[in-house]
Amino acid sequence: MLPLKYPRVWLGLGWLLLILVMAGSVVPVIVVKGFSAADKLVHGGSYLILITWFAGLYRRQLHVFIALVLFALGLALEVIQGQLPYRGFDPLDLLANAVGILFGLILAQSVLVAWCQRLEGFFLAANSSS
Repeated sequence: MLPLKYPRVWLGLGWLLLILVMAGSVVPVIVVKGFSAADKLVHGGSYLILITWFAGLYRRQLHVFIALVLFALGLALEVIQGQLPYRGFDPLDLLANAVGILFGLILAQSVLVAWCQRLEGFFLAANSSS
């Protein structure tokens, strides 16, 4: 983990995000059969947020590992959905997850490198100057 002033807060919020994604994946929802762009955007956006969040807490060398773990989580959740009477396995959801992870990984490796550390530094510097 990167040296952070509040690592437990950042990790706790990250775990909260994970729990929200997992819960949202198994609760009953109104599902429209066929391709739903909004559903795919939710999938892609959720996994983009997850990879970006956790990549911001860890050094770059671990980002691909984090991406693989998140993809495995998405696969496991799709398999679980396939077992639920009110949900179903959708390979397009997996694809949307993967696209979100890929875009998030690109952001985490370029523009948002160590975003969490930089954000803490910004707020700590702002608080020390006031």
